[in-house]
Amino acid sequence: MNRRVFWLVVSLLVASAALLVVFLMRPAARTAVYDRHGRLISYPGKVNAPCPPQDARTAVIFVAGQSNVANHAERLQATAYGDRVVSFFEGACSIASSPLLGATALEGDSLTPMADELLRSGRFDRVVLAPVAVGGTEIARWVDGDLAPLLRQALEAVQARYRVTHAIWHQGEADAEQGTNAADYRRRFDILLGRWRAQGMAAPVLVSVTTRCDPAWKPDNPVALVQRSLPDPVRGLYPGADSDAQLPAEELRGGECHHNAKGQAHLAKLLAFALLAVNQAP
Repeated sequence: MNRRVFWLVVSLLVASAALLVVFLMRPAARTAVYDRHGRLISYPGKVNAPCPPQDARTAVIFVAGQSNVANHAERLQATAYGDRVVSFFEGACSIASSPLLGATALEGDSLTPMADELLRSGRFDRVVLAPVAVGGTEIARWVDGDLAPLLRQALEAVQARYRVTHAIWHQGEADAEQGTNAADYRRRFDILLGRWRAQGMAAPVLVSVTTRCDPAWKPDNPVALVQRSLPDPVRGLYPGADSDAQLPAEELRGGECHHNAKGQAHLAKLLAFALLAVNQAP
């Protein structure tokens, strides 16, 4: 081997070793663990905390849906209230911070700042967040498909320790993009709600209007029209965040699906306002 080839080989080996070190030093690449649905189940730096006792000033919020409640936003978040705001996952709690366990992706979330808004309101002293969210999912997967058992098990896990005080259904972008018709979306939502009630979850359910993602999106699409028509206090259904109407395009990353930092803060306020508007004691 001549000198030139020798040093070329050495240079390639050094560069490869440096890239390997960089890769291995990334915490997410080294230790983030996912389940078979792509949900985060372990992440470095999570601060464990005792799951708080529940009283009349404790909100226990079960959140289900797709990417905009599943760690796909721009800015990482951490609660300003320490162990007064915790994330619940599989029987254990950690101080709420992005990314939340039980949801996909490794980016920011809007649920942690929503919880902080609830504490600032003075209505609650503690908030327990219990998300089960998978990006890019249509409602059929949650009702008829692979995510139906997951949804049931996630609710069972929360209810083994707590009484859910509020539930948020924040899903619809995938169905709007795929052209799900109004009758099918309503039928599947009714099945989903019936299962939650059969599991003993009597909490009010906040239904968000959230369908904007496709560049060809139209505000009067069938899924959005159904979501706007679902609230019915007799059934325990209330309006959630109308992110279609109330989050402008400049608050979406790239003007399409996921939220930038400004959109995250706005969505957090919308969700907190909707929850407080229910005005139902836990």
